[in-house]
Amino acid sequence: MCDLLKRLADSTAFQNFVVGTILLSAILVGLDAHPWVSDTHRAALNQLEHLILGFFGLELLIRIGTYGNKPWRFFQDAWNLFDFFIVVICLLPGTQFAAVLRLLRILRVLRLLRLVSQAREAQMLRLKNAELEIAYRALREEQEKSERLLLNILPHLVAQRLKSGEKLIADSFPDASVLFADIVGFTHFSSQISPEKLVGYLDSIFSRFDHLLEPYGVEKIKTIGDAYMVVCGIPQTRHEHLTPLVDMALEMLRSLDDFNREQGLSLQIRIGIHSGPVVAGVIGQKKFIYDLWGDTVNTASRMESCGVPGKIQITEETRQRLSASYQVMPRGKIAVKGKGEVMTYFIMQKFASGDFL
Repeated sequence: MCDLLKRLADSTAFQNFVVGTILLSAILVGLDAHPWVSDTHRAALNQLEHLILGFFGLELLIRIGTYGNKPWRFFQDAWNLFDFFIVVICLLPGTQFAAVLRLLRILRVLRLLRLVSQAREAQMLRLKNAELEIAYRALREEQEKSERLLLNILPHLVAQRLKSGEKLIADSFPDASVLFADIVGFTHFSSQISPEKLVGYLDSIFSRFDHLLEPYGVEKIKTIGDAYMVVCGIPQTRHEHLTPLVDMALEMLRSLDDFNREQGLSLQIRIGIHSGPVVAGVIGQKKFIYDLWGDTVNTASRMESCGVPGKIQITEETRQRLSASYQVMPRGKIAVKGKGEVMTYFIMQKFASGDFL
Protein backbone atom coordinates (compact mmCIF):
# COMPACT_ATOMS: atom_id res chain seq x y z
CA MET A 1 0.00 0.00 0.00
CA CYS A 2 2.84 2.37 0.91
CA ASP A 3 4.53 1.77 -2.45
CA LEU A 4 1.26 2.41 -4.28
CA LEU A 5 0.80 5.74 -2.47
CA LYS A 6 4.41 6.70 -3.25
CA ARG A 7 3.93 6.00 -6.95
CA LEU A 8 0.69 8.04 -6.90
CA ALA A 9 2.24 10.99 -5.01
CA ASP A 10 5.34 11.02 -7.23
CA SER A 11 3.41 10.77 -10.47
CA THR A 12 3.45 13.85 -12.70
CA ALA A 13 -0.32 13.64 -13.28
CA PHE A 14 -1.07 13.80 -9.55
CA GLN A 15 1.28 16.73 -8.96
CA ASN A 16 -0.13 18.61 -11.95
CA PHE A 17 -3.63 18.07 -10.56
CA VAL A 18 -2.54 19.45 -7.17
CA VAL A 19 -1.01 22.53 -8.81
CA GLY A 20 -4.15 23.08 -10.89
CA THR A 21 -6.36 22.76 -7.81
CA ILE A 22 -4.25 25.29 -5.88
CA LEU A 23 -4.46 27.74 -8.78
CA LEU A 24 -8.22 27.24 -8.92
CA SER A 25 -8.36 27.96 -5.17
CA ALA A 26 -6.45 31.20 -5.72
CA ILE A 27 -8.84 32.17 -8.53
CA LEU A 28 -11.74 31.68 -6.12
CA VAL A 29 -10.23 34.38 -3.94
CA GLY A 30 -10.51 36.88 -6.80
CA LEU A 31 -14.03 35.76 -7.69
CA ASP A 32 -15.12 36.02 -4.07
CA ALA A 33 -13.93 39.63 -4.00
CA HIS A 34 -16.18 40.54 -6.96
CA PRO A 35 -19.62 41.61 -5.61
CA TRP A 36 -21.72 40.40 -8.57
CA VAL A 37 -20.07 37.01 -8.75
CA SER A 38 -20.08 36.63 -4.97
CA ASP A 39 -23.80 37.46 -4.67
CA THR A 40 -25.01 35.56 -7.73
CA HIS A 41 -22.99 32.36 -7.48
CA ARG A 42 -22.35 32.13 -3.75
CA ALA A 43 -23.73 28.56 -3.43
CA ALA A 44 -21.68 27.28 -6.36
CA LEU A 45 -18.53 28.97 -5.07
CA ASN A 46 -19.04 27.44 -1.63
CA GLN A 47 -19.52 23.95 -3.08
CA LEU A 48 -16.41 24.33 -5.25
CA GLU A 49 -14.45 25.57 -2.25
CA HIS A 50 -15.56 22.55 -0.21
CA LEU A 51 -14.52 20.20 -3.02
CA ILE A 52 -11.12 21.87 -3.24
CA LEU A 53 -10.59 21.69 0.52
CA GLY A 54 -11.70 18.04 0.49
CA PHE A 55 -9.12 17.28 -2.20
CA PHE A 56 -6.43 19.07 -0.19
CA GLY A 57 -7.31 16.91 2.81
CA LEU A 58 -7.11 13.77 0.65
CA GLU A 59 -3.78 14.96 -0.76
CA LEU A 60 -2.37 15.34 2.74
CA LEU A 61 -3.56 11.85 3.72
CA ILE A 62 -1.91 10.37 0.60
CA ARG A 63 1.37 12.15 1.31
CA ILE A 64 1.31 11.10 4.96
CA GLY A 65 0.53 7.54 3.87
CA THR A 66 3.70 7.44 1.77
CA TYR A 67 5.67 7.25 5.03
CA GLY A 68 4.10 3.90 5.89
CA ASN A 69 4.28 2.97 9.57
CA LYS A 70 6.28 6.16 10.36
CA PRO A 71 3.76 8.94 9.57
CA TRP A 72 5.43 11.37 11.98
CA ARG A 73 8.31 11.74 9.55
CA PHE A 74 5.95 13.71 7.30
CA PHE A 75 5.92 16.54 9.85
CA GLN A 76 9.71 16.77 10.02
CA ASP A 77 9.67 18.81 6.79
CA ALA A 78 8.82 22.53 7.25
CA TRP A 79 6.88 22.75 3.98
CA ASN A 80 4.81 19.73 4.96
CA LEU A 81 3.88 21.47 8.24
CA PHE A 82 3.00 24.60 6.26
CA ASP A 83 0.68 22.64 3.97
CA PHE A 84 -0.89 20.79 6.88
CA PHE A 85 -1.77 23.92 8.89
CA ILE A 86 -3.15 25.75 5.85
CA VAL A 87 -5.53 22.91 5.06
CA VAL A 88 -6.57 22.37 8.69
CA ILE A 89 -7.29 26.06 9.27
CA CYS A 90 -9.21 26.38 6.01
CA LEU A 91 -11.34 23.39 7.01
CA LEU A 92 -12.39 25.15 10.21
CA PRO A 93 -15.93 26.56 9.80
CA GLY A 94 -16.31 30.33 9.51
CA THR A 95 -12.65 31.12 9.67
CA GLN A 96 -11.93 34.77 9.00
CA PHE A 97 -8.58 34.02 7.47
CA ALA A 98 -9.74 31.70 4.68
CA ALA A 99 -9.10 34.23 1.91
CA VAL A 100 -5.65 35.06 3.26
CA LEU A 101 -4.81 31.41 3.64
CA ARG A 102 -5.91 30.73 0.08
CA LEU A 103 -3.49 33.40 -1.05
CA LEU A 104 -0.77 31.82 1.02
CA ARG A 105 -1.40 28.62 -0.86
CA ILE A 106 0.00 30.35 -3.93
CA LEU A 107 3.36 29.81 -2.28
CA ARG A 108 2.67 26.11 -2.60
CA VAL A 109 2.21 26.56 -6.33
CA LEU A 110 5.73 27.88 -6.69
CA ARG A 111 7.11 25.00 -4.64
CA LEU A 112 5.03 22.33 -6.35
CA LEU A 113 5.92 23.67 -9.76
CA ARG A 114 9.53 23.24 -8.76
CA LEU A 115 8.76 19.73 -7.49
CA VAL A 116 6.99 18.88 -10.75
CA SER A 117 10.00 20.18 -12.67
CA GLN A 118 12.31 18.11 -10.50
CA ALA A 119 10.06 15.09 -10.94
CA ARG A 120 10.14 15.50 -14.69
CA GLU A 121 13.91 15.90 -14.63
CA ALA A 122 14.13 12.78 -12.47
CA GLN A 123 11.86 10.94 -14.89
CA MET A 124 13.98 12.04 -17.84
CA LEU A 125 17.07 10.95 -15.93
CA ARG A 126 15.47 7.58 -15.21
CA LEU A 127 14.57 7.19 -18.88
CA LYS A 128 18.09 8.16 -19.89
CA ASN A 129 19.52 5.76 -17.31
CA ALA A 130 17.20 3.04 -18.62
CA GLU A 131 18.39 3.73 -22.18
CA LEU A 132 22.00 3.69 -20.99
CA GLU A 133 21.34 0.44 -19.13
CA ILE A 134 19.86 -1.12 -22.27
CA ALA A 135 22.82 0.12 -24.30
CA TYR A 136 25.23 -1.17 -21.65
CA ARG A 137 23.55 -4.59 -21.61
CA ALA A 138 23.69 -4.71 -25.42
CA LEU A 139 27.36 -3.72 -25.31
CA ARG A 140 28.00 -6.29 -22.59
CA GLU A 141 26.26 -8.98 -24.63
CA GLU A 142 28.37 -8.06 -27.67
CA GLN A 143 31.50 -8.17 -25.52
CA GLU A 144 30.51 -11.59 -24.20
CA LYS A 145 29.86 -12.79 -27.77
CA SER A 146 33.25 -11.44 -28.82
CA GLU A 147 34.89 -13.12 -25.84
CA ARG A 148 33.17 -16.43 -26.58
CA LEU A 149 34.29 -16.11 -30.19
CA LEU A 150 37.83 -15.33 -29.05
CA LEU A 151 37.80 -18.35 -26.73
CA ASN A 152 36.65 -20.49 -29.64
CA ILE A 153 39.78 -19.41 -31.48
CA LEU A 154 42.34 -19.16 -28.68
CA PRO A 155 42.95 -20.93 -25.36
CA HIS A 156 41.67 -18.99 -22.34
CA LEU A 157 45.13 -18.14 -20.98
CA VAL A 158 46.30 -16.94 -24.39
CA ALA A 159 43.13 -14.89 -24.93
CA GLN A 160 43.66 -13.13 -21.59
CA ARG A 161 47.21 -12.23 -22.56
CA LEU A 162 46.03 -10.90 -25.91
CA LYS A 163 43.29 -8.82 -24.25
CA SER A 164 45.80 -7.37 -21.78
CA GLY A 165 47.67 -5.85 -24.72
CA GLU A 166 50.48 -8.34 -25.22
CA LYS A 167 51.59 -7.96 -28.83
CA LEU A 168 53.78 -10.98 -29.45
CA ILE A 169 52.73 -14.27 -27.90
CA ALA A 170 55.32 -17.00 -28.32
CA ASP A 171 56.21 -19.67 -25.75
CA SER A 172 58.49 -22.66 -25.59
CA PHE A 173 57.21 -25.73 -23.74
CA PRO A 174 59.82 -28.34 -22.82
CA ASP A 175 57.33 -31.19 -22.86
CA ALA A 176 53.83 -31.70 -24.27
CA SER A 177 51.85 -34.28 -26.24
CA VAL A 178 50.37 -33.62 -29.68
CA LEU A 179 47.63 -35.58 -31.46
CA PHE A 180 46.64 -35.57 -35.12
CA ALA A 181 43.56 -37.38 -36.43
CA ASP A 182 42.36 -37.69 -40.01
CA ILE A 183 39.25 -39.27 -41.49
CA VAL A 184 40.34 -41.98 -43.93
CA GLY A 185 39.08 -41.66 -47.50
CA PHE A 186 36.95 -38.64 -46.71
CA THR A 187 37.91 -36.84 -49.92
CA HIS A 188 36.44 -39.65 -52.03
CA PHE A 189 33.48 -39.97 -49.66
CA SER A 190 32.74 -36.22 -49.89
CA SER A 191 32.42 -36.42 -53.67
CA GLN A 192 29.50 -38.83 -53.32
CA ILE A 193 27.31 -36.74 -50.97
CA SER A 194 25.77 -33.26 -50.99
CA PRO A 195 27.62 -30.29 -49.45
CA GLU A 196 25.00 -30.10 -46.70
CA LYS A 197 25.54 -33.71 -45.68
CA LEU A 198 29.31 -33.31 -45.93
CA VAL A 199 29.40 -30.36 -43.55
CA GLY A 200 26.78 -31.99 -41.33
CA TYR A 201 28.81 -35.19 -40.95
CA LEU A 202 32.04 -33.32 -40.24
CA ASP A 203 30.33 -31.06 -37.73
CA SER A 204 28.78 -34.02 -35.93
CA ILE A 205 32.07 -35.96 -35.77
CA PHE A 206 34.23 -33.05 -34.66
CA SER A 207 31.59 -31.88 -32.17
CA ARG A 208 31.75 -35.32 -30.55
CA PHE A 209 35.52 -34.96 -30.34
CA ASP A 210 35.16 -31.42 -28.93
CA HIS A 211 33.00 -32.73 -26.08
CA LEU A 212 35.95 -34.86 -24.97
CA LEU A 213 38.36 -31.93 -24.64
CA GLU A 214 37.34 -30.54 -21.27
CA PRO A 215 36.97 -33.88 -19.43
CA TYR A 216 40.50 -34.87 -20.45
CA GLY A 217 42.07 -31.42 -20.09
CA VAL A 218 43.05 -31.25 -23.74
CA GLU A 219 43.32 -28.08 -25.86
CA LYS A 220 42.01 -28.02 -29.42
CA ILE A 221 44.37 -26.29 -31.85
CA LYS A 222 42.56 -26.46 -35.18
CA THR A 223 40.81 -28.47 -37.84
CA ILE A 224 42.09 -28.52 -41.40
CA GLY A 225 39.57 -30.05 -43.77
CA ASP A 226 38.90 -33.49 -42.28
CA ALA A 227 41.97 -33.38 -40.00
CA TYR A 228 41.78 -32.69 -36.27
CA MET A 229 44.68 -31.43 -34.12
CA VAL A 230 44.84 -31.18 -30.31
CA VAL A 231 47.52 -30.87 -27.63
CA CYS A 232 47.85 -31.65 -23.94
CA GLY A 233 50.23 -29.74 -21.65
CA ILE A 234 49.81 -26.44 -23.52
CA PRO A 235 49.24 -23.62 -22.69
CA GLN A 236 48.63 -24.83 -19.13
CA THR A 237 51.63 -26.97 -18.35
CA ARG A 238 51.03 -30.27 -16.55
CA HIS A 239 53.33 -33.07 -15.45
CA GLU A 240 51.24 -35.90 -16.95
CA HIS A 241 50.01 -35.00 -20.41
CA LEU A 242 50.45 -38.19 -22.44
CA THR A 243 48.00 -40.37 -20.49
CA PRO A 244 44.93 -38.09 -20.84
CA LEU A 245 45.69 -37.57 -24.53
CA VAL A 246 45.88 -41.33 -25.16
CA ASP A 247 42.66 -41.84 -23.18
CA MET A 248 40.96 -39.21 -25.34
CA ALA A 249 42.29 -40.88 -28.51
CA LEU A 250 40.75 -44.21 -27.48
CA GLU A 251 37.49 -42.44 -26.71
CA MET A 252 37.59 -40.75 -30.15
CA LEU A 253 37.67 -44.21 -31.80
CA ARG A 254 34.68 -45.33 -29.72
CA SER A 255 32.84 -42.08 -30.46
CA LEU A 256 33.32 -42.56 -34.22
CA ASP A 257 32.02 -46.13 -33.93
CA ASP A 258 28.88 -44.77 -32.26
CA PHE A 259 28.49 -42.20 -35.04
CA ASN A 260 28.82 -44.90 -37.72
CA ARG A 261 26.13 -47.03 -36.05
CA GLU A 262 23.76 -44.08 -35.84
CA GLN A 263 24.31 -42.97 -39.45
CA GLY A 264 24.82 -46.39 -41.05
CA LEU A 265 28.33 -45.45 -42.22
CA SER A 266 31.76 -47.07 -41.98
CA LEU A 267 34.10 -44.10 -41.59
CA GLN A 268 37.50 -44.62 -39.93
CA ILE A 269 40.20 -42.33 -38.59
CA ARG A 270 43.95 -42.57 -38.27
CA ILE A 271 45.49 -41.12 -35.11
CA GLY A 272 49.11 -40.20 -34.46
CA ILE A 273 50.56 -39.08 -31.11
CA HIS A 274 54.01 -37.86 -30.14
CA SER A 275 55.47 -36.16 -27.05
CA GLY A 276 58.33 -33.72 -26.67
CA PRO A 277 59.26 -30.03 -26.76
CA VAL A 278 56.89 -27.66 -28.58
CA VAL A 279 56.86 -23.99 -29.55
CA ALA A 280 53.45 -22.29 -29.43
CA GLY A 281 52.27 -18.82 -30.37
CA VAL A 282 49.73 -16.59 -32.05
CA ILE A 283 50.34 -15.59 -35.66
CA GLY A 284 48.55 -13.25 -38.02
CA GLN A 285 46.68 -9.95 -37.65
CA LYS A 286 43.46 -11.05 -39.34
CA LYS A 287 41.91 -14.44 -38.61
CA PHE A 288 44.81 -15.09 -36.27
CA ILE A 289 45.46 -18.57 -34.97
CA TYR A 290 47.20 -20.21 -32.04
CA ASP A 291 49.51 -22.77 -33.58
CA LEU A 292 52.30 -25.22 -32.70
CA TRP A 293 55.71 -25.82 -34.25
CA GLY A 294 58.64 -28.14 -33.77
CA ASP A 295 59.84 -31.66 -34.39
CA THR A 296 57.26 -33.06 -31.94
CA VAL A 297 54.44 -31.61 -34.05
CA ASN A 298 55.95 -32.91 -37.29
CA THR A 299 56.45 -36.39 -35.84
CA ALA A 300 52.87 -36.57 -34.53
CA SER A 301 51.65 -35.54 -37.98
CA ARG A 302 53.80 -38.25 -39.61
CA MET A 303 52.49 -40.85 -37.16
CA GLU A 304 48.98 -40.03 -38.36
CA SER A 305 49.70 -39.83 -42.10
CA CYS A 306 51.72 -43.09 -42.03
CA GLY A 307 49.24 -44.79 -39.76
CA VAL A 308 46.57 -47.44 -40.24
CA PRO A 309 42.80 -46.77 -40.26
CA GLY A 310 41.24 -47.32 -36.83
CA LYS A 311 44.61 -47.33 -35.03
CA ILE A 312 46.58 -45.01 -32.76
CA GLN A 313 50.21 -44.94 -33.83
CA ILE A 314 53.15 -43.81 -31.67
CA THR A 315 56.95 -43.86 -31.83
CA GLU A 316 59.38 -45.81 -29.66
CA GLU A 317 60.09 -42.68 -27.59
CA THR A 318 56.42 -42.21 -26.81
CA ARG A 319 55.92 -45.92 -26.05
CA GLN A 320 58.66 -45.76 -23.44
CA ARG A 321 56.83 -42.95 -21.66
CA LEU A 322 53.52 -44.80 -21.70
CA SER A 323 52.52 -46.67 -18.56
CA ALA A 324 51.94 -50.41 -18.44
CA SER A 325 48.21 -49.85 -18.18
CA TYR A 326 47.93 -49.83 -21.99
CA GLN A 327 48.15 -52.72 -24.43
CA VAL A 328 50.69 -51.76 -27.08
CA MET A 329 51.36 -53.80 -30.24
CA PRO A 330 54.59 -53.34 -32.24
CA ARG A 331 54.04 -52.45 -35.86
CA GLY A 332 57.69 -52.48 -36.83
CA LYS A 333 59.85 -50.01 -38.64
CA ILE A 334 58.29 -47.79 -41.27
CA ALA A 335 59.70 -45.13 -43.58
CA VAL A 336 58.86 -41.68 -42.25
CA LYS A 337 59.54 -38.56 -44.32
CA GLY A 338 62.44 -36.62 -42.85
CA LYS A 339 63.07 -39.35 -40.26
CA GLY A 340 64.08 -42.42 -42.18
CA GLU A 341 63.21 -45.81 -40.66
CA VAL A 342 61.25 -45.36 -37.44
CA MET A 343 60.05 -48.05 -35.02
CA THR A 344 56.33 -47.57 -34.39
CA TYR A 345 53.60 -49.10 -32.22
CA PHE A 346 49.83 -49.26 -32.06
CA ILE A 347 47.96 -48.49 -28.82
CA MET A 348 45.28 -51.15 -28.75
CA GLN A 349 43.40 -50.55 -25.52
CA LYS A 350 43.62 -49.52 -21.91
CA PHE A 351 43.52 -52.37 -19.43
CA ALA A 352 40.86 -52.39 -16.78
CA SER A 353 42.18 -51.77 -13.28
CA GLY A 354 44.23 -54.80 -12.21
CA ASP A 355 44.31 -56.51 -15.64
CA PHE A 356 47.92 -55.54 -16.25
CA LEU A 357 49.23 -56.65 -12.87
